[in-house]
Amino acid sequence: MQQEHGFTIVELVAVMVITGIIAAIAAPRFIGVDAFDARGSYSTLVSALRYAQKTAIAQRRNVYVSINTTTRFVCLGYTNNCSSAVIDPATQAAYSKTLSSNVSIAASTTPLGFDGLGRPVPNATATFTFQNAVVPSESTRTITVEADTGYVR
Repeated sequence: MQQEHGFTIVELVAVMVITGIIAAIAAPRFIGVDAFDARGSYSTLVSALRYAQKTAIAQRRNVYVSINTTTRFVCLGYTNNCSSAVIDPATQAAYSKTLSSNVSIAASTTPLGFDGLGRPVPNATATFTFQNAVVPSESTRTITVEADTGYVR
């Protein structure tokens, strides 16, 4: 009797599943990381602005978002220099984030605050512009905080 050589269907499926997982998770990490960093920094700042506004409304007091455009450091505080910090609910420490070094940020107003009704302080439209510093051909992203309402878009 001759013995047959080859792989079983279970072995083939296992290899295909492992290859698919590696392709879906690991490959994007090595290709175009700069674009992910730029999008992540944009989302982080949008989240910080919205959290500051919601905290100001909930606590009926001014909350400021201070952004250092050179170091890309963002902090939330009850004073415009973050000396009295807002607590980050995820870490139970002062709310501070460092954005990716792969982006350049331009801000029309910094620090920007929100009053107890959620309106921006000063009451004017504020814009934050993100540009991917590594891949300048990527489109510029802009965050706008509307005057009077504080709507973040």
